[in-house]
Amino acid sequence: MIKFLKNLILFPFRKVAKSAAKTHLSPQANRKRIAQDILILAIFVFTVFIVRFSWIIVTDSSNGVKLSTRAKANYSETTTIYAKRGTIFDRNGTPIAMDSSDYSIYVILDTTYVSGEGKKLFAAPKDFPAIAQLFKDKLGIDEKYTLEQLQRKGASQVEFGTSGKHISFTKKEEIENEAKAKGIAGIGFTSHLARSYPNNNFASNFIGLAGLKDGDDDTKGLIGQFGLEASLNGILSGKNGVETLEKDKNGQALQGVAKSVTPAKDGDDVYTTIDGTLQKYLENLMDTTSVKDAGAQNIVATLVKADTGEILATTQRPTFNPATQTVIGPKDDKKSDKENLFGQNNLLYQAAFEPGSTFKLFTLAAGIETKTFNPNATYVSAPIMVADAPVNDWDVEEFKNGRAMTFAQGFSHSSNVGMSKLQMAMGDKTWDDYLRRFKFGVPTRMGVGGESFGTLPSENVVSQVNSSFGQGIGVTEVQMIRGYTAIANGGKMLEPHFISKIANIDQATERVSQPEVIGKPIEKSTADDVLKYMVNVGTDVTFGTAYDWKNAQPYFRVDGKDVSIKTGTAQVAKTTGGYYEGETSYLYSAVAMVPSENPDYIFYMTVTLPQHWTLSYISDIANPLLARAYELKSTIDATSMPTNGDNVKEAKVTLKDYKGEKPGNTLDLLRQQILQPVVVGSGSVITKQSIEAGTKLGANARVLLLTDGDIDMPDIYDWSKEDVETLAKWAGLTVTYQGAETGKVTEQSIKMNANLKKGQKLTVTLN
Repeated sequence: MIKFLKNLILFPFRKVAKSAAKTHLSPQANRKRIAQDILILAIFVFTVFIVRFSWIIVTDSSNGVKLSTRAKANYSETTTIYAKRGTIFDRNGTPIAMDSSDYSIYVILDTTYVSGEGKKLFAAPKDFPAIAQLFKDKLGIDEKYTLEQLQRKGASQVEFGTSGKHISFTKKEEIENEAKAKGIAGIGFTSHLARSYPNNNFASNFIGLAGLKDGDDDTKGLIGQFGLEASLNGILSGKNGVETLEKDKNGQALQGVAKSVTPAKDGDDVYTTIDGTLQKYLENLMDTTSVKDAGAQNIVATLVKADTGEILATTQRPTFNPATQTVIGPKDDKKSDKENLFGQNNLLYQAAFEPGSTFKLFTLAAGIETKTFNPNATYVSAPIMVADAPVNDWDVEEFKNGRAMTFAQGFSHSSNVGMSKLQMAMGDKTWDDYLRRFKFGVPTRMGVGGESFGTLPSENVVSQVNSSFGQGIGVTEVQMIRGYTAIANGGKMLEPHFISKIANIDQATERVSQPEVIGKPIEKSTADDVLKYMVNVGTDVTFGTAYDWKNAQPYFRVDGKDVSIKTGTAQVAKTTGGYYEGETSYLYSAVAMVPSENPDYIFYMTVTLPQHWTLSYISDIANPLLARAYELKSTIDATSMPTNGDNVKEAKVTLKDYKGEKPGNTLDLLRQQILQPVVVGSGSVITKQSIEAGTKLGANARVLLLTDGDIDMPDIYDWSKEDVETLAKWAGLTVTYQGAETGKVTEQSIKMNANLKKGQKLTVTLN
């Protein structure tokens, strides 16, 4: 461009000189001619510059360079303000997961790298063996690999792969101190954004992991990889801001000159319902009691506060230590730690299984409710045929012809024959109705995502009967716990939940969760009777499966309280078909509710495919854990339903338009916002919602979501009058109210699961 302009400017002068040489005008005429040419030239050059400058102004570029950006770079500097990821706390405010830094290690080999005083800052070859030994001791890096890296020709600095990354601050200090003590130079560390898990193995599969979005690139921040870290990523993740500093001609920030700032929005903090003391104790029990030596494929244990549905402690084996990302418990030796780690499921809600005899609580409840269970009626526990399939009791080898017992004793003895007779007496249709009342086959949608649905039994008679004793039906641990809350709470079923509150420190706001009642599948008298019969499972010296005959005492004992207990043994299905065979090729389980009247706690534990088995594997966990829960009961109760603190306001959420969305994902999202969603209809797409989009809602508000399928009568226990009116409008019902003018629903004339027709009359009792 410069050369072009130079030639363009000189061209007329050359032309003038050449022309003057050819002409033979007088000097005066020549001067006049030259003056005219120069004027024309000046006008031409001026026009060229005007056009060029106009073009630069309009396009803001020259030779492909953005001029405004270059100018701003000279006189201002924009930097990113990184948002802080929200902290995950236990119910008492103790951090479980929080932002921090970790380090990667390197060694300087450049021999020109010295201090101003001439001190060597590089690693000398004579120190290579000592460095290799140090890295092996502190980081587990193979000495041969370290030496190979240190001896690379032409390298000025070397690193050590994945083994030299994600080093904690404590480990960094240990390496630095030992290197200093041995006079080793050249070892350095680079800091990286990281997520810290100060409690090590602490409900690890439930809490999950967060890591950098893109390898070691800190600028892209952290992202949840699985567990709550992933499920609640939208809540925990913040939004980065920017800061622009004005600079002088030397590039120095100008003092007193205003700077442009778009502040970062930090992620919200999540307070879980987990009690840190109980969780640590449960982890310790899993690692120190004899169950650790059972050789089981997996073990899951969960403690829940019965009257709120709060998950107080939960763990599993295999699990992992999030601080070191190493697997704890059974693993595939052919796979790396990382493959084993990211191959793990959260067994609380991501794995379905056949539950076995702990499912008999629901069979007994249905039998009592339908009056088909007579505790004093007798039967003989000899094997029976259901179609072409035999049904046996677990002690059939000892009592081949069976033995006489009452149905109450049959429950204590975990008799498959007794439960089968009970299911056949009530019939498949009634049994299916109760399975749906307890919401089996339906995920809890408590806000975790990736939840397994489980499966209802097939319609054939064998599957229906087998499901009465927990075979031929698929459940998750959390579905079982959801059903157990109905038995522990006088028939009221609660949605298990894990969020205590969501807090935003900058805005001084909180959203605090309350128990969510999702129905009443059985009456209080039925639930109380089930609890009473469960006590006999541990105390009946003849028939009780939880009575320790060897030591003449119940297996489950908690400070002299009556314990409602049910044990279970289930066949375990193979992925290739059929069931595992062998003396201990089963899923063993137990559920304990304490005390037997108005239980405070529910404990549920499963042990799958152990190499050897005794019920003490479960009782040795349950007994001390429940005793510790009672020691902490006042603290647990005080933190169960917190209110917003002083000078803290309730955060409102703006309800989105969910029409056209899938109901399942929407339920998870709304529960993460501490709302109480209910799906009406059997469709796969939401068509209406009870609260308009754009409405600002406080915590725990119920939101009805209508889908495009047929509408069966929902369980409307605990609904408000406004909720009932919405249902009536959607389904075309005529509603008559009894009892109070306002309040919550306690009775409904149309039973749950009944198909609704327009014009149908519904009578509702409000309390």
